[in-house]
Amino acid sequence: MKKLWLLVLVGLVLGGCGMVSPKGETKKDINLNLAKYDFDSLKTRQGIGSEIVVGGPIKAVEDRRKAANKVYESNFQTREIYFTSNGKKISGMMNFYPEKSSLSPVIIMIRGYAEKAGYYPGSGSWAVADKLAEAGYATISVDFLGFADSDPESTDVLEARFEKVESVLDLIESIKLLPWVDKNRIGIWAHSNGGQITLSVLEVTGGKYLTVLWAPMTQKFPDSVLSTIDEGSPVKQVMADFEKHYDARRYAFENYYPWIKASMLIQQGTADDQVKVDWQQSVVTGLKSLGKEIELVIYQGDDHNLKKNWEKAVEKDLEYYKRL
Repeated sequence: MKKLWLLVLVGLVLGGCGMVSPKGETKKDINLNLAKYDFDSLKTRQGIGSEIVVGGPIKAVEDRRKAANKVYESNFQTREIYFTSNGKKISGMMNFYPEKSSLSPVIIMIRGYAEKAGYYPGSGSWAVADKLAEAGYATISVDFLGFADSDPESTDVLEARFEKVESVLDLIESIKLLPWVDKNRIGIWAHSNGGQITLSVLEVTGGKYLTVLWAPMTQKFPDSVLSTIDEGSPVKQVMADFEKHYDARRYAFENYYPWIKASMLIQQGTADDQVKVDWQQSVVTGLKSLGKEIELVIYQGDDHNLKKNWEKAVEKDLEYYKRL
């Protein structure tokens, strides 16, 4: 749990108490312009597409398939890919059908927290991505800056988190440039901290991207940061300085529920030691009160990765994505 603060900061997406107005003025910043990452600014920016370059096979994924005796009848291929966001290269993993004659639906895979040591393209999402690809979907997993073969992330601890939302915004528009993609059939799958990034993206874009979230990090700010760090951590001062110069409500996903147009499925275990069922129930209640379409599936006694019900959860995903 202590590790989660590193990515939880990405949205400060969990700020404020209740549905407050996100239209307040941004306080003057001193050293670094983080105002461009608030939701109103991101909504104006939107995504900026670039060419997706296809690389070679991913040995780490192939080795893990062999170790797990994964054999697929489908003839999809797996390749490392690259795209750019704000002039920086970001790597990822793509499953696709090169011989397919019709346009393909695509599901974007957004993983949760990961250690940089030992990380490889597709970490945290390749197993679910394989199941989706076997069912006929193309999948694209994003690594984010600082991971795998991507360019370095920002040296500013907060910008390194905020820029992840921009990365996904740019990936979506880059995917739409692929000639074999059905632009009207793009979905999103995300886990843990990837879930809070996804909620931010859904609000900023207003896109109807059919979405599945596994144990999304949806704790409110500032508890989402302060409850996961040690006493005396320098992160406390980072947060204090941020709040002196910026209105945290403008970076908080729960203040922008009206912007969401996508349908969502959340899957959550009751024995999760990192994310609580109560948080998901709060999100579902808030969205349903605005007439949004969202479903919550709870697995008794299951953990953060839904290990006990993994196959069942994937089957639920596949059933849900039939709506694409």
